[in-house]
Amino acid sequence: MSRQPEVLVTGASGFIGRHLCRHLQAAGLAVGAFSRSHPARKPARDTHSTHPSWDTHFAGDILDPKALEKACAGVRAVFHLAGIARTADRSDASAMQVNVEGTRNLLETARNAGAQSLVLVSSALAAEFDGRDSPSRPGDYARSKWLAERLVLEANGREGMRTTILRPAPVYGAGMKGGIARLIRLIHARRLPPLPRLDSRFSLAGVDDVCRAAMLAWQDPEAAGQCWLLTDLHDYRANAIEHAIHEALGRNPPRWHTPAMVFFAAAALLQFGRLAGSKSTEPGLQAWRNMTSERVWPSRDIYQALDFQPSGDLYAKLPEIIQELTGHQAPTRE
Repeated sequence: MSRQPEVLVTGASGFIGRHLCRHLQAAGLAVGAFSRSHPARKPARDTHSTHPSWDTHFAGDILDPKALEKACAGVRAVFHLAGIARTADRSDASAMQVNVEGTRNLLETARNAGAQSLVLVSSALAAEFDGRDSPSRPGDYARSKWLAERLVLEANGREGMRTTILRPAPVYGAGMKGGIARLIRLIHARRLPPLPRLDSRFSLAGVDDVCRAAMLAWQDPEAAGQCWLLTDLHDYRANAIEHAIHEALGRNPPRWHTPAMVFFAAAALLQFGRLAGSKSTEPGLQAWRNMTSERVWPSRDIYQALDFQPSGDLYAKLPEIIQELTGHQAPTRE
């Protein structure tokens, strides 16, 4: 028999949500999971981190207050991860509606249900809107996250509810999606030429660190009203990750680089196919922007405030990630 949930995780069937449910259950908590559908509990290559794990599941839409009322009943804390994350689309009305209005619905419902705290897992991209009317890389996804954050900060202290915001950099770990996952699959399948020489640095965050930070933010009263960036404190470059993937696959890293203009032209063609309606192409120009944009975020404040340290870096997690994505048994990095 399932236990009455003590905490609720929205977006529980997503990449970070599944890991967070696992962490919460490992801490002995009864976990309620809220998502649009009930994923099948089927074996995965890495059942430790990708198998759905919760005590009670609530299927519903974050825009439906009645569905939220049932899920929030009796919980002490809410971890809000549900939303739309199509970062390749600069204009996305659905992201604005779900990420902003869904957050508004959840805050009101959780507060009325007597929840004591809410932790929003947002995105480091929202920081681009801090103090700016027009950021250099505007987009409805980042804008929607920033607007949702404003609602969460305004709710702090109302009727005794504590709210905290975490802004993780792009998150890695078993079950991950996005550009690095695509890079791994393409290199594994030998479908990607060597990357151009790329000097731009960017930040990443480990999924276990995001989960630990979310749990500590819930438990620490000093986290109330805070909005923290979160990374693993390492700076990454695309070429270094490319080399590490080849080494983890037991291959020699490439000794040459594809000319940047050739690579850009290929990315533009992929983007054209995507805009023309093809569902099989990668978001080419967005992937190119991600590799060539300088996106390094400071995040030491959260580690000092919550008194914990990053658990590692992407390179240490690559064997586990590669095995989950491709089935390849990568040698352990020494």
